Amino acid sequence: MKRLFTGLFLGILVLLFVFYTNNLFFAIILVSILLFSLYELLRLKVKLNLFSGITLLFILLNLALVYPITEIFSRNLFFTALLISVIADVSALSMGKLFGKKIIFPDISPNKTLEGFISGIFFPATFILLISYLAQFEFKIINILFQFIEIKPMLISFGYILTFFALVTCSMMSVIGDLIASKTKRLLEIKDFGDLLPGHGGFLDRLDSHLICIPVFLFINSLI
Repeated sequence: MKRLFTGLFLGILVLLFVFYTNNLFFAIILVSILLFSLYELLRLKVKLNLFSGITLLFILLNLALVYPITEIFSRNLFFTALLISVIADVSALSMGKLFGKKIIFPDISPNKTLEGFISGIFFPATFILLISYLAQFEFKIINILFQFIEIKPMLISFGYILTFFALVTCSMMSVIGDLIASKTKRLLEIKDFGDLLPGHGGFLDRLDSHLICIPVFLFINSLI
């Protein structure tokens, strides 16, 4: 229950942060969150392994992307990247708990199931494209949600089929980011990277699925 309430609070906070802050404040907070995540990783004072090294690399990559995210790409595009990761995480967790039977990564996370893995990869693309399709019929609730999502340029340039696979690729990167973080914690013999967020761990525990998804999604959109 604590995780649910914290998640809802963080969701509202993210919406306000992404869409109702000026560029300077937006950039400062992004950098601060990433730097604190870097601190959570490095404070463990252990020799870097392959997985913690990959996590470190993508934290640094996201730090390098703060300027283009703030000054070049739109807030809607950034939010869409976040949304892909969040939907992938939530759908993988919920479908895994409801229907998951086959454990596929026992050495990384004993709770990861094939059913949840497949849902996490394919559901975000299905959901976002369904929302974009229904938006043309002027459904009020759909339109309210769709105004925060930037997917039209991809649809115009790639069409529905290629956009679907592009979004699936981003979802897969989100799932991979989560798995890399889980493997890192398993090797370091810790449950969470921190305890700053009740029920969620630290900042890095919340960012792990975003760290690869966001750069990949922005790169795909830079090709348009």
